[in-house]
Amino acid sequence: MIVIILILVEIVVALLMIDRAAAAARLGAEERIVATCLFAFLFAILPSGVFGQREHVAVIALTPFVAVTAIRWRGLSPGPVAILAGLGAGLAMSIKPHLAMVVGLPIVLAVFRQRSLRSLFSPEAMTAAAVVIGYGAVLASVFPAYLFDYAPMVSAAYLPLRMNLGGLLSFPAMVLAGSVVFLGLLAPHEFKFGGNATPWLAAALGGAASFVLQGKHWTYTAFALCVFAIAAPLLHARIRTMRMPVMIAGLAAVALIGYCLALQVRPFPPLKERILALAKHPRLITIGDHVALGHPLVREVNGTWVGSSCMQLLAAGAMMLQKTTTPTEGERARLDSIIDFERRHLLADLRAGRPDVILVDTRLLSAVPFDWLAWARSDPELQAELTRYRELEDAGRVRILVARSGSER
Repeated sequence: MIVIILILVEIVVALLMIDRAAAAARLGAEERIVATCLFAFLFAILPSGVFGQREHVAVIALTPFVAVTAIRWRGLSPGPVAILAGLGAGLAMSIKPHLAMVVGLPIVLAVFRQRSLRSLFSPEAMTAAAVVIGYGAVLASVFPAYLFDYAPMVSAAYLPLRMNLGGLLSFPAMVLAGSVVFLGLLAPHEFKFGGNATPWLAAALGGAASFVLQGKHWTYTAFALCVFAIAAPLLHARIRTMRMPVMIAGLAAVALIGYCLALQVRPFPPLKERILALAKHPRLITIGDHVALGHPLVREVNGTWVGSSCMQLLAAGAMMLQKTTTPTEGERARLDSIIDFERRHLLADLRAGRPDVILVDTRLLSAVPFDWLAWARSDPELQAELTRYRELEDAGRVRILVARSGSER
Protein backbone atom coordinates (compact mmCIF):
# COMPACT_ATOMS: atom_id res chain seq x y z
CA MET A 1 0.00 0.00 0.00
CA ILE A 2 2.83 2.41 0.86
CA VAL A 3 4.48 1.73 -2.51
CA ILE A 4 1.19 2.39 -4.33
CA ILE A 5 0.68 5.68 -2.48
CA LEU A 6 4.24 6.83 -3.20
CA ILE A 7 3.87 6.03 -6.89
CA LEU A 8 0.58 7.91 -7.06
CA VAL A 9 2.33 10.89 -5.48
CA GLU A 10 5.07 10.58 -8.10
CA ILE A 11 2.45 10.52 -10.86
CA VAL A 12 0.82 13.69 -9.54
CA VAL A 13 4.18 15.47 -9.32
CA ALA A 14 5.11 14.38 -12.87
CA LEU A 15 1.76 15.58 -14.23
CA LEU A 16 2.17 18.93 -12.49
CA MET A 17 5.67 19.32 -13.95
CA ILE A 18 4.45 18.55 -17.46
CA ASP A 19 1.58 21.00 -17.10
CA ARG A 20 3.79 23.76 -15.63
CA ALA A 21 6.23 23.36 -18.52
CA ALA A 22 3.33 23.59 -20.98
CA ALA A 23 1.97 26.66 -19.18
CA ALA A 24 5.38 28.37 -19.31
CA ALA A 25 5.46 27.64 -23.05
CA ARG A 26 1.94 29.17 -23.31
CA LEU A 27 0.40 26.11 -24.87
CA GLY A 28 -3.40 26.09 -25.17
CA ALA A 29 -5.65 24.84 -22.40
CA GLU A 30 -7.03 22.04 -24.58
CA GLU A 31 -3.55 20.71 -25.37
CA ARG A 32 -2.58 20.80 -21.69
CA ILE A 33 -5.75 18.98 -20.63
CA VAL A 34 -5.21 16.28 -23.26
CA ALA A 35 -1.61 15.76 -22.10
CA THR A 36 -2.61 15.58 -18.43
CA CYS A 37 -5.42 13.09 -19.04
CA LEU A 38 -3.34 10.97 -21.40
CA PHE A 39 -0.34 10.66 -19.09
CA ALA A 40 -2.58 10.04 -16.07
CA PHE A 41 -3.92 7.05 -18.01
CA LEU A 42 -0.48 5.92 -19.21
CA PHE A 43 1.05 6.16 -15.73
CA ALA A 44 -1.77 4.84 -13.56
CA ILE A 45 -3.97 2.54 -15.70
CA LEU A 46 -1.87 1.16 -18.57
CA PRO A 47 0.88 -0.41 -16.36
CA SER A 48 -1.44 -2.90 -14.55
CA GLY A 49 0.89 -5.90 -14.32
CA VAL A 50 4.08 -3.78 -14.27
CA PHE A 51 2.82 -1.26 -11.68
CA GLY A 52 5.58 -0.55 -9.17
CA GLN A 53 8.39 -2.09 -11.22
CA ARG A 54 11.61 -0.11 -11.61
CA GLU A 55 10.74 0.81 -15.20
CA HIS A 56 7.35 2.11 -14.11
CA VAL A 57 8.91 4.37 -11.47
CA ALA A 58 11.71 5.48 -13.81
CA VAL A 59 9.50 6.22 -16.83
CA ILE A 60 7.22 8.41 -14.73
CA ALA A 61 10.29 10.30 -13.51
CA LEU A 62 11.77 10.89 -16.97
CA THR A 63 8.59 11.77 -18.91
CA PRO A 64 8.70 15.46 -17.88
CA PHE A 65 12.17 15.59 -19.43
CA VAL A 66 10.81 14.28 -22.75
CA ALA A 67 7.96 16.79 -22.50
CA VAL A 68 10.45 19.62 -21.97
CA THR A 69 12.51 18.42 -24.94
CA ALA A 70 9.36 18.35 -27.07
CA ILE A 71 8.55 21.94 -26.02
CA ARG A 72 12.05 23.13 -26.93
CA TRP A 73 11.68 21.26 -30.26
CA ARG A 74 8.84 23.69 -31.03
CA GLY A 75 11.03 26.70 -30.29
CA LEU A 76 9.30 27.43 -26.98
CA SER A 77 10.62 27.79 -23.44
CA PRO A 78 9.51 25.34 -20.69
CA GLY A 79 10.55 27.68 -17.88
CA PRO A 80 12.40 26.81 -14.66
CA VAL A 81 10.56 23.49 -14.25
CA ALA A 82 13.07 22.17 -16.82
CA ILE A 83 15.62 21.81 -14.02
CA LEU A 84 13.24 19.58 -12.06
CA ALA A 85 12.63 17.57 -15.23
CA GLY A 86 16.39 17.07 -15.54
CA LEU A 87 16.52 15.90 -11.93
CA GLY A 88 13.83 13.31 -12.66
CA ALA A 89 15.63 12.08 -15.78
CA GLY A 90 18.89 11.77 -13.86
CA LEU A 91 17.20 9.71 -11.16
CA ALA A 92 15.54 7.53 -13.80
CA MET A 93 18.86 6.78 -15.50
CA SER A 94 20.41 6.01 -12.12
CA ILE A 95 17.61 3.52 -11.47
CA LYS A 96 17.89 1.94 -14.93
CA PRO A 97 20.88 3.04 -17.07
CA HIS A 98 19.31 1.55 -20.22
CA LEU A 99 16.77 4.37 -20.16
CA ALA A 100 19.52 6.78 -21.17
CA MET A 101 18.43 5.84 -24.69
CA VAL A 102 14.97 7.30 -24.00
CA VAL A 103 16.46 10.51 -22.62
CA GLY A 104 19.24 10.81 -25.18
CA LEU A 105 17.67 10.11 -28.57
CA PRO A 106 15.33 13.16 -28.59
CA ILE A 107 18.31 15.38 -27.70
CA VAL A 108 20.47 13.82 -30.41
CA LEU A 109 17.76 14.50 -32.99
CA ALA A 110 17.54 18.09 -31.79
CA VAL A 111 21.31 18.44 -32.24
CA PHE A 112 21.09 17.22 -35.83
CA ARG A 113 18.08 19.36 -36.57
CA GLN A 114 19.65 22.55 -35.18
CA ARG A 115 23.16 21.64 -36.33
CA SER A 116 24.29 22.82 -32.95
CA LEU A 117 25.36 21.24 -29.67
CA ARG A 118 23.24 23.69 -27.71
CA SER A 119 20.66 21.04 -26.80
CA LEU A 120 23.35 19.05 -25.00
CA PHE A 121 23.90 21.96 -22.62
CA SER A 122 20.31 22.85 -21.79
CA PRO A 123 19.51 23.23 -18.06
CA GLU A 124 17.63 19.93 -17.99
CA ALA A 125 20.38 18.00 -19.79
CA MET A 126 23.09 19.44 -17.53
CA THR A 127 21.03 18.65 -14.42
CA ALA A 128 20.41 15.07 -15.56
CA ALA A 129 24.11 14.58 -16.29
CA ALA A 130 25.07 16.02 -12.89
CA VAL A 131 22.71 13.61 -11.11
CA VAL A 132 24.10 10.59 -12.97
CA ILE A 133 27.72 11.64 -12.36
CA GLY A 134 26.95 12.32 -8.70
CA TYR A 135 25.27 8.95 -8.34
CA GLY A 136 28.29 7.25 -9.89
CA ALA A 137 30.66 9.09 -7.56
CA VAL A 138 28.64 8.10 -4.47
CA LEU A 139 28.49 4.50 -5.69
CA ALA A 140 32.25 4.34 -6.20
CA SER A 141 33.11 5.96 -2.87
CA VAL A 142 30.46 4.54 -0.53
CA PHE A 143 29.72 1.16 -2.14
CA PRO A 144 32.95 0.17 -3.91
CA ALA A 145 32.28 -3.54 -3.39
CA TYR A 146 29.15 -3.28 -5.53
CA LEU A 147 30.95 -1.50 -8.32
CA PHE A 148 34.18 -3.48 -8.33
CA ASP A 149 33.12 -6.92 -7.04
CA TYR A 150 29.41 -7.49 -7.67
CA ALA A 151 29.02 -5.64 -10.99
CA PRO A 152 31.76 -7.73 -12.70
CA MET A 153 29.96 -10.90 -11.60
CA VAL A 154 26.71 -9.58 -13.06
CA SER A 155 28.55 -8.82 -16.28
CA ALA A 156 30.04 -12.32 -16.40
CA ALA A 157 27.05 -14.45 -15.36
CA TYR A 158 23.86 -12.45 -15.95
CA LEU A 159 24.23 -10.10 -18.90
CA PRO A 160 25.16 -12.90 -21.37
CA LEU A 161 21.78 -14.56 -20.73
CA ARG A 162 19.81 -13.05 -23.59
CA MET A 163 17.12 -14.02 -26.05
CA ASN A 164 18.17 -14.14 -29.68
CA LEU A 165 17.81 -10.87 -31.56
CA GLY A 166 15.02 -12.14 -33.79
CA GLY A 167 12.85 -12.98 -30.81
CA LEU A 168 13.48 -9.58 -29.26
CA LEU A 169 12.71 -7.41 -32.29
CA SER A 170 9.18 -8.52 -33.10
CA PHE A 171 7.32 -6.73 -30.29
CA PRO A 172 9.09 -3.33 -30.50
CA ALA A 173 8.84 -3.41 -34.30
CA MET A 174 5.09 -4.00 -34.10
CA VAL A 175 4.54 -1.25 -31.49
CA LEU A 176 6.68 1.32 -33.31
CA ALA A 177 5.05 0.54 -36.66
CA GLY A 178 1.61 0.92 -35.10
CA SER A 179 2.62 4.26 -33.56
CA VAL A 180 3.85 5.61 -36.90
CA VAL A 181 0.75 4.39 -38.75
CA PHE A 182 -1.63 5.95 -36.26
CA LEU A 183 0.36 9.18 -36.25
CA GLY A 184 -0.08 9.34 -40.02
CA LEU A 185 -3.81 8.75 -39.66
CA LEU A 186 -4.48 10.97 -36.64
CA ALA A 187 -2.11 13.87 -37.27
CA PRO A 188 -0.77 13.77 -40.85
CA HIS A 189 0.61 17.31 -40.48
CA GLU A 190 3.01 15.99 -37.79
CA PHE A 191 4.11 13.04 -39.92
CA LYS A 192 7.50 14.48 -40.83
CA PHE A 193 10.94 14.86 -39.26
CA GLY A 194 10.29 18.41 -38.10
CA GLY A 195 6.84 17.59 -36.72
CA ASN A 196 6.00 18.10 -33.07
CA ALA A 197 5.59 14.35 -32.56
CA THR A 198 9.22 13.64 -33.46
CA PRO A 199 10.68 13.88 -29.91
CA TRP A 200 8.00 11.50 -28.64
CA LEU A 201 8.71 9.02 -31.42
CA ALA A 202 12.41 9.31 -30.63
CA ALA A 203 11.68 8.51 -26.99
CA ALA A 204 9.66 5.47 -28.12
CA LEU A 205 12.58 4.36 -30.27
CA GLY A 206 14.83 4.79 -27.23
CA GLY A 207 12.43 2.61 -25.27
CA ALA A 208 12.67 -0.03 -27.98
CA ALA A 209 16.47 0.14 -27.85
CA SER A 210 16.37 -0.23 -24.06
CA PHE A 211 14.12 -3.29 -24.40
CA VAL A 212 16.44 -4.94 -26.93
CA LEU A 213 19.63 -4.07 -25.00
CA GLN A 214 18.29 -5.74 -21.86
CA GLY A 215 17.60 -8.82 -23.93
CA LYS A 216 15.24 -10.61 -21.55
CA HIS A 217 11.82 -9.97 -23.18
CA TRP A 218 10.34 -9.35 -19.74
CA THR A 219 7.11 -7.38 -19.92
CA TYR A 220 8.13 -4.47 -17.73
CA THR A 221 11.25 -3.74 -19.82
CA ALA A 222 8.91 -2.66 -22.65
CA PHE A 223 7.06 -0.07 -20.58
CA ALA A 224 8.99 2.97 -21.85
CA LEU A 225 8.48 1.85 -25.45
CA CYS A 226 4.73 1.44 -24.91
CA VAL A 227 4.19 4.74 -23.10
CA PHE A 228 5.90 6.93 -25.69
CA ALA A 229 4.66 4.96 -28.69
CA ILE A 230 1.10 5.60 -27.50
CA ALA A 231 1.79 9.22 -26.55
CA ALA A 232 3.32 10.19 -29.91
CA PRO A 233 0.11 9.97 -31.97
CA LEU A 234 -2.45 10.64 -29.23
CA LEU A 235 -0.87 13.89 -28.03
CA HIS A 236 -1.35 15.31 -31.52
CA ALA A 237 -4.73 13.81 -32.41
CA ARG A 238 -7.77 16.04 -32.78
CA ILE A 239 -10.92 14.30 -31.57
CA ARG A 240 -13.20 16.59 -33.57
CA THR A 241 -11.72 15.41 -36.86
CA MET A 242 -11.04 11.81 -35.87
CA ARG A 243 -12.84 9.20 -37.95
CA MET A 244 -14.72 6.52 -36.04
CA PRO A 245 -12.90 3.49 -37.59
CA VAL A 246 -9.55 5.05 -36.74
CA MET A 247 -10.72 5.79 -33.19
CA ILE A 248 -11.91 2.21 -32.69
CA ALA A 249 -8.68 0.79 -34.13
CA GLY A 250 -6.62 3.07 -31.89
CA LEU A 251 -8.51 2.07 -28.78
CA ALA A 252 -8.10 -1.58 -29.72
CA ALA A 253 -4.34 -1.09 -30.20
CA VAL A 254 -3.99 0.59 -26.79
CA ALA A 255 -6.04 -2.19 -25.19
CA LEU A 256 -3.80 -4.80 -26.83
CA ILE A 257 -0.67 -3.09 -25.49
CA GLY A 258 -2.25 -2.92 -22.04
CA TYR A 259 -3.07 -6.61 -22.28
CA CYS A 260 0.54 -7.43 -23.20
CA LEU A 261 1.82 -5.42 -20.23
CA ALA A 262 -0.62 -7.23 -17.95
CA LEU A 263 0.56 -10.70 -18.94
CA GLN A 264 2.21 -12.41 -16.01
CA VAL A 265 3.91 -15.76 -16.00
CA ARG A 266 2.95 -17.72 -12.89
CA PRO A 267 5.31 -20.69 -12.91
CA PHE A 268 4.67 -21.77 -9.33
CA PRO A 269 1.61 -23.38 -7.74
CA PRO A 270 -0.35 -21.49 -5.05
CA LEU A 271 1.63 -21.81 -1.83
CA LYS A 272 0.04 -19.30 0.54
CA GLU A 273 -2.28 -21.69 2.41
CA ARG A 274 0.38 -24.38 2.52
CA ILE A 275 2.90 -22.03 4.14
CA LEU A 276 0.38 -20.58 6.60
CA ALA A 277 -0.42 -24.11 7.75
CA LEU A 278 3.23 -24.62 8.63
CA ALA A 279 3.97 -21.42 10.53
CA LYS A 280 2.41 -18.09 11.41
CA HIS A 281 4.47 -15.10 10.30
CA PRO A 282 7.17 -17.46 8.98
CA ARG A 283 10.76 -16.52 8.34
CA LEU A 284 11.17 -17.46 4.69
CA ILE A 285 13.94 -18.01 2.17
CA THR A 286 14.23 -19.69 -1.23
CA ILE A 287 16.86 -21.68 -3.05
CA GLY A 288 16.61 -21.10 -6.78
CA ASP A 289 16.88 -18.42 -9.43
CA HIS A 290 13.28 -17.20 -9.83
CA VAL A 291 12.19 -14.13 -7.86
CA ALA A 292 8.50 -15.09 -8.12
CA LEU A 293 9.01 -18.11 -5.86
CA GLY A 294 9.42 -16.00 -2.74
CA HIS A 295 7.86 -12.69 -3.78
CA PRO A 296 5.16 -11.53 -3.27
CA LEU A 297 4.47 -14.74 -1.32
CA VAL A 298 6.39 -13.53 1.74
CA ARG A 299 4.10 -10.49 1.98
CA GLU A 300 0.96 -12.57 1.38
CA VAL A 301 1.77 -14.78 4.40
CA ASN A 302 2.83 -11.77 6.49
CA GLY A 303 6.24 -13.34 6.83
CA THR A 304 9.81 -12.08 7.08
CA TRP A 305 12.32 -12.46 4.28
CA VAL A 306 15.63 -13.52 5.82
CA GLY A 307 17.75 -13.66 2.67
CA SER A 308 20.29 -11.02 1.69
CA SER A 309 19.10 -11.42 -1.91
CA CYS A 310 15.94 -12.62 -3.62
CA MET A 311 17.47 -15.59 -5.43
CA GLN A 312 20.66 -17.29 -6.62
CA LEU A 313 20.45 -15.82 -10.12
CA LEU A 314 24.18 -15.33 -10.62
CA ALA A 315 24.84 -18.97 -9.80
CA ALA A 316 22.12 -19.99 -12.25
CA GLY A 317 23.62 -17.84 -14.99
CA ALA A 318 27.09 -19.19 -14.33
CA MET A 319 25.89 -22.82 -14.44
CA MET A 320 23.85 -22.24 -17.59
CA LEU A 321 26.85 -20.69 -19.32
CA GLN A 322 28.97 -23.67 -18.30
CA LYS A 323 26.33 -25.99 -19.79
CA THR A 324 25.70 -24.11 -23.04
CA THR A 325 29.09 -22.63 -23.92
CA THR A 326 32.71 -23.74 -23.99
CA PRO A 327 34.44 -21.40 -21.55
CA THR A 328 38.20 -21.19 -21.31
CA GLU A 329 39.91 -22.46 -18.18
CA GLY A 330 40.07 -18.93 -16.81
CA GLU A 331 36.41 -18.25 -17.62
CA ARG A 332 35.33 -21.51 -16.01
CA ALA A 333 37.30 -20.64 -12.86
CA ARG A 334 35.57 -17.24 -12.81
CA LEU A 335 32.14 -18.84 -13.15
CA ASP A 336 33.00 -21.37 -10.41
CA SER A 337 33.94 -18.49 -8.11
CA ILE A 338 30.55 -16.86 -8.76
CA ILE A 339 28.76 -20.10 -7.91
CA ASP A 340 30.80 -20.37 -4.69
CA PHE A 341 29.96 -16.74 -3.90
CA GLU A 342 26.25 -17.56 -4.04
CA ARG A 343 26.73 -20.62 -1.81
CA ARG A 344 28.60 -18.53 0.79
CA HIS A 345 25.79 -15.96 0.87
CA LEU A 346 23.14 -18.66 1.17
CA LEU A 347 25.07 -20.23 4.06
CA ALA A 348 25.32 -16.87 5.83
CA ASP A 349 21.60 -16.25 5.35
CA LEU A 350 20.65 -19.65 6.77
CA ARG A 351 22.86 -19.13 9.81
CA ALA A 352 21.78 -15.56 10.48
CA GLY A 353 18.10 -15.77 9.51
CA ARG A 354 17.16 -19.23 10.80
CA PRO A 355 14.23 -19.52 8.37
CA ASP A 356 11.17 -21.51 9.38
CA VAL A 357 10.46 -22.50 5.77
CA ILE A 358 12.75 -22.96 2.77
CA LEU A 359 11.25 -23.19 -0.72
CA VAL A 360 13.42 -24.93 -3.28
CA ASP A 361 12.94 -24.62 -7.03
CA THR A 362 13.47 -27.60 -9.33
CA ARG A 363 14.30 -25.79 -12.58
CA LEU A 364 17.26 -23.79 -13.83
CA LEU A 365 16.21 -20.42 -15.29
CA SER A 366 12.76 -21.98 -15.81
CA ALA A 367 14.25 -23.80 -18.78
CA VAL A 368 15.67 -27.16 -17.69
CA PRO A 369 15.13 -29.49 -14.71
CA PHE A 370 17.69 -28.86 -11.99
CA ASP A 371 18.17 -30.12 -8.43
CA TRP A 372 18.81 -26.95 -6.45
CA LEU A 373 18.70 -28.88 -3.19
CA ALA A 374 21.50 -31.16 -4.34
CA TRP A 375 23.41 -28.05 -5.45
CA ALA A 376 23.17 -26.64 -1.94
CA ARG A 377 23.93 -29.94 -0.21
CA SER A 378 27.08 -30.44 -2.25
CA ASP A 379 28.69 -27.94 0.12
CA PRO A 380 29.45 -29.62 3.49
CA GLU A 381 28.63 -26.53 5.57
CA LEU A 382 25.34 -25.98 3.78
CA GLN A 383 24.51 -29.66 4.16
CA ALA A 384 25.07 -29.34 7.91
CA GLU A 385 22.68 -26.40 8.08
CA LEU A 386 20.06 -28.15 5.99
CA THR A 387 19.95 -31.14 8.35
CA ARG A 388 17.89 -28.84 10.62
CA TYR A 389 15.04 -29.14 8.11
CA ARG A 390 12.76 -31.93 6.97
CA GLU A 391 11.23 -32.08 3.54
CA LEU A 392 7.49 -32.20 3.08
CA GLU A 393 5.64 -33.62 0.14
CA ASP A 394 6.52 -31.35 -2.77
CA ALA A 395 4.05 -28.93 -4.31
CA GLY A 396 4.50 -29.45 -8.01
CA ARG A 397 7.62 -27.62 -9.08
CA VAL A 398 8.50 -26.60 -5.52
CA ARG A 399 10.13 -28.61 -2.73
CA ILE A 400 9.23 -27.42 0.77
CA LEU A 401 11.59 -27.70 3.74
CA VAL A 402 10.38 -26.87 7.23
CA ALA A 403 12.45 -26.47 10.38
CA ARG A 404 12.46 -29.57 12.59
CA SER A 405 10.91 -29.30 16.02
CA GLY A 406 13.08 -29.87 19.07
CA SER A 407 11.95 -33.49 19.38
CA GLU A 408 12.91 -34.21 15.74
CA ARG A 409 16.53 -33.09 16.02
